[in-house]
Amino acid sequence: MPTERPALTKEQVAQAESRIGITHPVLTVIENHLPTLIQLSNDYPKTSDNQGQSQYIREHYGFLADAFVEAGPYTLEPLDLIAIWSRVTRGVFPLYARYRLAGMVSSIYAIQGVENPEWRKFPRHYLETGELPECVTRDRGGLLYVQSRLRQIGESLEDIDFYIYGTREPAMSYAFQLAKREAEGDEEAKKKLEALILHEKTHTTPILSELLENFGNGYVSLYWPIEKTLGVLIETT
Repeated sequence: MPTERPALTKEQVAQAESRIGITHPVLTVIENHLPTLIQLSNDYPKTSDNQGQSQYIREHYGFLADAFVEAGPYTLEPLDLIAIWSRVTRGVFPLYARYRLAGMVSSIYAIQGVENPEWRKFPRHYLETGELPECVTRDRGGLLYVQSRLRQIGESLEDIDFYIYGTREPAMSYAFQLAKREAEGDEEAKKKLEALILHEKTHTTPILSELLENFGNGYVSLYWPIEKTLGVLIETT
């Protein structure tokens, strides 16, 4: 059986959020390009038009994908993600850009170590088109490798989720089950639900909430094209 990953502590999370004494290639790239990023944020379309905002990101943020590729390799353990998002959520990136950044950072981590050099085109190409480059769609070994690396990011996100809720169960469905049992008179379920709510209240932070929400959109939307392409490739070979 795989060794269970150590649980995060409040002290570790607080240090990661403060970024004191923490270095990471993604943070370095952000600081190196800070004037450009601030200008892009200032010029970002101030409307509720997601299509226009998405187009703006596709047209203007590709350079950042290239910079992250060149800055790698890097890790994306839970504390890495927390430290990165503590910077991302503080005025550098508009909200919709954070979703795309989650996918960008994830895609670059995922290709680190892959044998086929064509994968280096993937992060920027996917940012700008929402599709895989044609040159990698037949690379079964590469697709499997990238998929496994994306799953590693998923494990880091699960660790953060566990820190917030104190359970490895999907928190929302677990809370719903407990609430249903409580309504039926189950006192033990009532105590567990109260403990779950208290744990979330004392462990969640705005940065952690935004991180999970941003990755829930950006990272997951990146994972499915890989899985779909793999499924088609397996069916046709």
